[in-house]
Amino acid sequence: MELEKRLGLYQVFLKIYEHNRGLLDEILQLENVSFPYLSSRIPSYVQGVVQEREVYLLTNLVNGKTQKLFQPQKIWMIGRDRRLALTLRDQWISRHHAAIQYVENEGFYLIDLNSTNGSFINGEPVFHRQLLRDGDQIRLGSLAISFFLAETAQKLEPISSEIVAQMNVPPTYSAPPTPNYPPAKIEEGNSHEQNQDTSSHERKKPFVEKQTCESTLLNLTPTQRSEILDRFLTSRQTSSSIQN
Repeated sequence: MELEKRLGLYQVFLKIYEHNRGLLDEILQLENVSFPYLSSRIPSYVQGVVQEREVYLLTNLVNGKTQKLFQPQKIWMIGRDRRLALTLRDQWISRHHAAIQYVENEGFYLIDLNSTNGSFINGEPVFHRQLLRDGDQIRLGSLAISFFLAETAQKLEPISSEIVAQMNVPPTYSAPPTPNYPPAKIEEGNSHEQNQDTSSHERKKPFVEKQTCESTLLNLTPTQRSEILDRFLTSRQTSSSIQN
């Protein structure tokens, strides 16, 4: 099913490319557009943590701040009721919509409490209770929640003193490398006009820009200056040969 959807989407893009390539370019450029109201929205998540004998939920659903939620019965109620552990402000969520329960040696379960609009895991409805797995996507009303599971822990090896010392060294500034552009191409018959346009354009440059260029050249290394000079002489020689 997923492969058929991808194939159908590819065929649609192929038709757009054949008939209106500019429109397709505009659609693809939308990926680089930043929408403030989307970027400012933080994804909702719930993480079930089992750490030795402690069991708790780690979530950002309470007032938009990440918090640890301990519950003596290991049952966390979800709904619009303000007295619940996870109060969600969504008109499509029931007052007592669902609950997350931890069962020892089994895991965390999502339990639907006969809600009006239902509870879903990975797009499938939860009729009563269903075991949650790491990476499951929960939907309650119009709210999408990512569930993560942390049941194991491991101790990592200590970092070597050499690497720690390297991390504590203050950063030093280094000039960015100069791009190696190819020599400029000059078309025959228009070289004289181009030289006139270039010279007149250079005469119009303000003194501030000239001073900025000079300071930039002074900051270059001898190797970078030599490369720039070689490219300049190459372009001048090419221009002279064409004029002759």
